[in-house]
Amino acid sequence: MTMRRSFARLALVLTGLMASAGLGAASAAAAELSDYRWAQRPLLVFAPTDSDPRVVETLGRIETSRCAFVDRDMVLGLMVAEGTSTLDGHVVDAGESRRLADEYAIAADDFAVVLIGKDGGEKLRINEVPDLQTVYTVIDGMPMRSREAAADPDGC
Repeated sequence: MTMRRSFARLALVLTGLMASAGLGAASAAAAELSDYRWAQRPLLVFAPTDSDPRVVETLGRIETSRCAFVDRDMVLGLMVAEGTSTLDGHVVDAGESRRLADEYAIAADDFAVVLIGKDGGEKLRINEVPDLQTVYTVIDGMPMRSREAAADPDGC
């Protein structure tokens, strides 16, 4: 089995696991970023394909720290130039995926991870596989997150 095929298979398995786990699934079948405003923090992963090794590594890291991811009211958006894009496990149509890539100035062959705050603003941009501790530190420094943590100190 080639390394590319292994990556593709792992990406599909991890995507299925994450979709089924919900990762803080929204109450409705939302597939637009605006549906998450004031409720959750989207982490958008932009890549050429869903089998890109950086996507596979990112998904693995999220799965490994799923409790911390969910505890921070995060949802995953996978926006790919070729293949099926998803937001919180829901399919995003190609037009919406392209619109988001344009909005965040991400070229079709680029890899980027963009953290969106509950207010809808971009909070962090990383152009490599993210260190999720860095992402969590950025979120934990947000005033809204401080209030959330104080209200529910029993997190992960």
